[in-house]
Amino acid sequence: MKKLPLSLLVGALSLSLSAPTIAQEYMFTYSKLFTQMKQNAKEGHDDVKIGFFFTNAATKQLCNIEKAWMEKEEHYEILQVSPHKELLVPLDSNLREANPLVFVRTPMDQRCDFSMVVMTKQPMSGTVDYQNIEVLMPQMQAMLEDLGGMFASWFTPDVEGVTLEFVAGTEGVVRFSNGKEKALVNNKVQISLSEIGEGGSITLPSETARVLPYLPKASK
Repeated sequence: MKKLPLSLLVGALSLSLSAPTIAQEYMFTYSKLFTQMKQNAKEGHDDVKIGFFFTNAATKQLCNIEKAWMEKEEHYEILQVSPHKELLVPLDSNLREANPLVFVRTPMDQRCDFSMVVMTKQPMSGTVDYQNIEVLMPQMQAMLEDLGGMFASWFTPDVEGVTLEFVAGTEGVVRFSNGKEKALVNNKVQISLSEIGEGGSITLPSETARVLPYLPKASK
């Protein structure tokens, strides 16, 4: 991590202490995040990963991350945020040993809940074949169960497809190769593998922001 002079570190700390007047601030230990992130390096999780986000408690939309950083003693490092509002935390065993504090700043006028999701590493766009989605489902299932612990396979709902999320304001429909259509609702749509049908495909209105598991039995 980048080492800064004490004067700069004090300045950074002063800024964080005054932040509540303009922003909400959240704090984690790196080791807690590492425990979840290590799933991303596990064999068999080639196409999926754990992603960290903050979700508006009222609207369920993703919150903007105004700033994120790690610090410990004289060390201070800014964390990156993806264009789709994902907090990008490096997976590093040395950082786990050092265990710095991780700070995240979000807008003051929103209550933002920490959200950890299973998602694809790459977005989807254009025409997506049945096989492209089929290969994701066992990986998503395995990661959900790994996160849940020893007996998670007994209780984790089955992944039956994907939830496609698009940037705010995206409208349109997902078109199926069998002639059916499914409209986006609040920038998202849920597609089961059985709806596509073996050998079929779907065509998306634009590139996805996130691709998450579809767990229809989770709400039953």
